[in-house]
Amino acid sequence: MLLLMGPIGLFFARFCRYLQGCGIPVTKVAFPLREFGFPTEVCVPYSKGMDSWRPFLRRLIEERGIRHIFMYGDFIIPHRIAIEEARNLGVEAWVFELGYLRPNYVTLERDRVNARSNLNKPAVFYRELPPCDQLPQNIVLDPGWRWRKAWKAPTFIQHAFTRYPIIEGEHKLQPSPRFLWCQVRGSWRYWLYRWQEQSVKQRLLEHCSFFLAVLQVSSDSQIQMGSPYRGMHDFIEDVIRSFAGHAHASDHLAFKHHPRDRGYNNYASLIQLLAKQYGVIGRVHYFHDGPLSRYLRTCRGVITVNSTVGLQALFHAVPTKTMGDTFYNLEGLTDQKPLDGFWCDPQPSDRALFYRFYNHLVLTTQVNGNFDGDFPFRTTFPIGPEARQLPPSPRLPVLIPGNSVNTLQLLGRILRRLLCLSLALALFALKNVCVWMKWRDFAEKLFSILSVFLLRSLGVQVIVDDSQVCKSVGFKVIQFYDQSSWFDLLVARGSLGLNTLFVVSRNLRFERCPGADFSIGEGNENINYLAGVSSGGKQICLPFDVNNRELIKNFWSVCRSSNLMMVPWFFVYEKSVDFSINTVDEFLKLFCSRLTSPVLLVRARRAHSSAIECPSGMNAEEFVMKVESVFCPRGQ
Repeated sequence: MLLLMGPIGLFFARFCRYLQGCGIPVTKVAFPLREFGFPTEVCVPYSKGMDSWRPFLRRLIEERGIRHIFMYGDFIIPHRIAIEEARNLGVEAWVFELGYLRPNYVTLERDRVNARSNLNKPAVFYRELPPCDQLPQNIVLDPGWRWRKAWKAPTFIQHAFTRYPIIEGEHKLQPSPRFLWCQVRGSWRYWLYRWQEQSVKQRLLEHCSFFLAVLQVSSDSQIQMGSPYRGMHDFIEDVIRSFAGHAHASDHLAFKHHPRDRGYNNYASLIQLLAKQYGVIGRVHYFHDGPLSRYLRTCRGVITVNSTVGLQALFHAVPTKTMGDTFYNLEGLTDQKPLDGFWCDPQPSDRALFYRFYNHLVLTTQVNGNFDGDFPFRTTFPIGPEARQLPPSPRLPVLIPGNSVNTLQLLGRILRRLLCLSLALALFALKNVCVWMKWRDFAEKLFSILSVFLLRSLGVQVIVDDSQVCKSVGFKVIQFYDQSSWFDLLVARGSLGLNTLFVVSRNLRFERCPGADFSIGEGNENINYLAGVSSGGKQICLPFDVNNRELIKNFWSVCRSSNLMMVPWFFVYEKSVDFSINTVDEFLKLFCSRLTSPVLLVRARRAHSSAIECPSGMNAEEFVMKVESVFCPRGQ
């Protein structure tokens, strides 16, 4: 087994350890662009130029009996040469890449990826595949251990100050020293843009009919090798020119910046200049970050060069137009008209064809794993006894139950959670000042932020599943959940980010929730305030006690009279931890018990809007029974 350059981080080193543990001989080519974590005995140094690389590689393959080569990406010079030599010598070459479907997948293909992928087949090939009624289910994964991600920093720095050309131009595997500053700048720009662009994003989602143009990293191989563009500047001008000449006057155009390019480029001035030049100054917008699925579900269509965002758009049945080479640009999937004709008549995908295509893509090219987190090495690379050539390595680590975290990691975990608790307390004090000063909106934002820090102080990670789309045409949406403690409120505010209307119920021992819009008791006529808040356009989440039948009846009456659609949320906890906290003392006890504990996952799942519907003939008592049937006991 031969390993070339892998993704920045420890993924290839982990892969190497797995192969060695299975008795497979491994050889790693060590270029001057260092990669950490490999045993010394597997490394073969190579520091000459690319002119000598081909004969060196051929000799290495023949001398060591290499049968499989693995690499990250097919675009850098040594990898392109390796794929050619592997084909000539009858050796399998496998290419890793970021997942075509993100964030829970990694791509693994034979010989090529992206624009040159093996998925490049005619539409008739996919139409002839067996029908598919259900898409493959992905498993939501931990994005990665922080100590593994920490290794990216020294790797990136070493690459930045080592001049060893492996690709034409600059790239993340071959960065220049200025890339270090760009990485730092991207961090603080995230918070700056998030604050600056709130009104733009809210206007797009709530008031505009818009098309979404997805920008990519200019130096990405997808742009350099798979498109007619030199970078994003040409693409931006093409899209604005076409939009100005052929889109309806009521439509808007929004450009979304690539998150990994945030510290490197800013196209605001260019977009403003071109919008003014083509007479669409008030209809073209630009923003950087945000939950992509919300924009995809809201926009009229997506325009991209060849980004994998196009696959997400197809998943959400959004009309998609590609401007470059990509394997999913097929008749029946993407709009095949010229861009000028896309604006007035965007064509959605053939869903039967998409299901066949998506199923084939997942089963043949995608691995449900993560470079920095969980990766199923054993199921992806099963190794039989006949392939084992090495004796079991005595240096493999022995996992001792309950002792898998070293002292340094444990200390870091404790300090991090203490810091999060301190920040939460400081924000709580600041929020109370804002309430006293009657700065209500700012106090609500602070409450959401301190909820995030409180969750982190408890070592809790919330996985939000909002894949069930609400059919809210003609309706205002009110979201609700069964609340049993303050912890449910922290999850709602810290992970869902919704304003929370608090209801006093029998099983809670306090009268008002800090940061809530209002509070009511049983039978209180102020429940009609729900209608006013919702009609004002606020996204709200209503906690209440499922066992409180009178309160549910009042809730039903308001939703019926005010034309509100009810969308239930479910919070699923591990049964091993008791989150029933209703006092400060109980919270502190829980914090102390969680101070050294590993990360705990909590799932927030949104049900479909049809889960709780109110047909015209349903009365209040039937609605109560419907709510009780929908909300299963916690943890089930």
